Amino acid sequence: MESFVEKAISSVKQFWDDLGARSGDILFAIIKIALIILAAYIVIVVLKRLSRRILKARAARKPGSAAARKAETVRSVVESVIKYAVYFIAFMSILGVLGLGTAVASLLAAAGIGGIVVAFGAQSLVKDVFSGLFLLFEGQYAVGDYIEVDGEKGTVTAITLRTTSLRRFTGEVVTIPNGNISKLVNYSTSDSVAVIDISVAYGTDIEKACSIMRSVGLEYMASHDNILEEPHVLGIIELGESSMVLRMIVRVKPLTHWETERALRRRIVEEFARSHVEIPFPHRVVISK
Repeated sequence: MESFVEKAISSVKQFWDDLGARSGDILFAIIKIALIILAAYIVIVVLKRLSRRILKARAARKPGSAAARKAETVRSVVESVIKYAVYFIAFMSILGVLGLGTAVASLLAAAGIGGIVVAFGAQSLVKDVFSGLFLLFEGQYAVGDYIEVDGEKGTVTAITLRTTSLRRFTGEVVTIPNGNISKLVNYSTSDSVAVIDISVAYGTDIEKACSIMRSVGLEYMASHDNILEEPHVLGIIELGESSMVLRMIVRVKPLTHWETERALRRRIVEEFARSHVEIPFPHRVVISK
């Protein structure tokens, strides 16, 4: 009876003999796999450049318009579909080269595609893809829009079938799975309202202060084309411990309300100083026995 060591040596020797006999087939398989990967890379690059050229030509007709943003969104989604489709075809081709294509097909047929999806925990992936399709078809937002998603605010930089990428005001890029989007606010699709709250001291002539705010708003409107309606001074909206808060609202073009608020606050404060309208500060009364 052969010892364990002799059997092991015999098995290793048989393996190397078989490997040597099939070295040509193995080398050919490696070359085929390398060619499949190279072909997949070339196809992705070519199709991405073609889609970008077509959609950029369409967006160039009306730069900055809703149609241009939609074209950019379609480009992002098309590139995502191209990438996933080519990767899948390349993966199945490699399995075929390795002789596993028939085995995988038999496994899918026996277990069912749904069972494989559940087994590998891909429910969230399916949810993300379907949510991405609905978001695309409904056109709720596009690349370049400024949106808020579940507490995250930013400019949409890319939309794929699975994720949406936002760039924050400070530069960070946040990636959100489409299936996690439960609440969405789009600031780019409708007019914005600039809200200017100014505090004045108690004892201030309210009519005078409101008149100054309105005149400053009208002057700003005359020199800026983003103002859509005349400013409206609402009056006192809050009585604080040491001040009264006056509010003025201005309807402006999308995403221009922040710069409008900053500019009007500065101009109103400067005009208040020239007109001797007191900017409040905390008052304390000290009683000494």
